Amino acid sequence: MPRFYFEVARAAFRRQMIYRWANVSGLVTNIFFGAIISAVFIAVFQSRHLAAGYTIRDTLRYWWMAQSLVMVILPFGWFDLMLTIRTGEVASDLSKPCDFYWYWFSREAGRDVYFLLFRAVPTYLAGMLLFGIGVPGGPVDWIAYVPSLAIGAASGIAFRVLYNLVAFWILEARAVGGIAQVLAHFFTGLYVPIAFFPPLLAAVSAWLPFNALENVPVEVVLGKVSGANLAMELARQALWLVALTLAARGLAAVAARRVIVQGG
Repeated sequence: MPRFYFEVARAAFRRQMIYRWANVSGLVTNIFFGAIISAVFIAVFQSRHLAAGYTIRDTLRYWWMAQSLVMVILPFGWFDLMLTIRTGEVASDLSKPCDFYWYWFSREAGRDVYFLLFRAVPTYLAGMLLFGIGVPGGPVDWIAYVPSLAIGAASGIAFRVLYNLVAFWILEARAVGGIAQVLAHFFTGLYVPIAFFPPLLAAVSAWLPFNALENVPVEVVLGKVSGANLAMELARQALWLVALTLAARGLAAVAARRVIVQGG
């Protein structure tokens, strides 16, 4: 069975490679938007050298790392599963001789690897060339970053599946999905680094599942989390991954019992 899920992931990776020009246009959009917000941050730091422990270089590195990972962890407008529920195609997925959740997880894992290679890396390289931000962190930070990113990406898949499954109960579930995406993007630091939040909001955000998606991996690679704090953040990430996965699998099991296929 593990071989089956690996093949599903590989097929998803190869399928994504077909849409090269779509990826190029998305990459250009990422870079353009990243450059605009970078200019805003540079203007803000004209009147100060340090904010919440971040220098202008730290802030730009955070911003470009977050921008580069958005399609890997929290892609805009991901309603793929929701659409199969609306059209009834989900019945085909449910009838496959495999676990429904892990089938979709494998599909998204393959897609995530594609965007990591062909969107995340080029996006950050563009930030390096445009603003001279260099490579963040040291060897230890990058070693810790690998498992943190893997957990964040896996949590992102569980979260996406979770809000897509709402379509089993709500006819037009894209509104729910849109709200879920906006909340996740805000509380994971995609719009503004979590460190810049007011103290109370930052403290609350640290315990939300969204913090485990992008903010923790980015702070880890920036070297902002180390020692005992690093162990705690990775443990908290892992706990949220387990919680989100169990929630998604549980909701999928409940939803599967609602499916009625004409003809038997």
